Amino acid sequence: MNKLETIKNYALENAVPIIQDEGFQFLKEKFLDYHCHSFLEIGTAIAHTAIQIALLDESIRVVTIERDPKMIEQAKKNIQDLGLENQITLIEGDALEVEVQGVFDCIFIDAAKAQYTRFFNKFSPLLAQDGIILTDNMNFHGLVEHPERTNNRNTKSLVRKIRAYHDFLTELEDFQVEFYNVGDGIALARRKKNA
Repeated sequence: MNKLETIKNYALENAVPIIQDEGFQFLKEKFLDYHCHSFLEIGTAIAHTAIQIALLDESIRVVTIERDPKMIEQAKKNIQDLGLENQITLIEGDALEVEVQGVFDCIFIDAAKAQYTRFFNKFSPLLAQDGIILTDNMNFHGLVEHPERTNNRNTKSLVRKIRAYHDFLTELEDFQVEFYNVGDGIALARRKKNA
């Protein structure tokens, strides 16, 4: 078993939310299609996505943010195991409170879903002119389309927030946004040429 499979198995065994394979394939394709060389990830978890992006090319710079101490510990171990400490910068703390320097070709939002709109507003100014912002879990296991499938009040509240983020994205004037039904649903936003 290679190291990536070990990381994936750890995620499955410990109920760590990682991007679905189909979703990652889409993310990778868009990252390459748009000739991205830098990647900012909001929500490291155990660094599964950050590592896979870094492994695409040794010139790619990855910055990833995580606040959960247990996840941080495992992410650091995974990054070290693959010898990617020089390529991946792990910022420890709440994404809404930390300072991030630089400009990024690709920003990936995959942290607390209730904060998606705030994440977008905070980090979109760091996007390169021709860059892309991808957001995962836009379908949230089909519940965004069918909220009646859950009776859990917290889940219903979360689904409402994802729907509100969907509406927020569609109303953006300076970004062109497309929604893709891959993985758990992905939104892709890029600046309009005249913006």
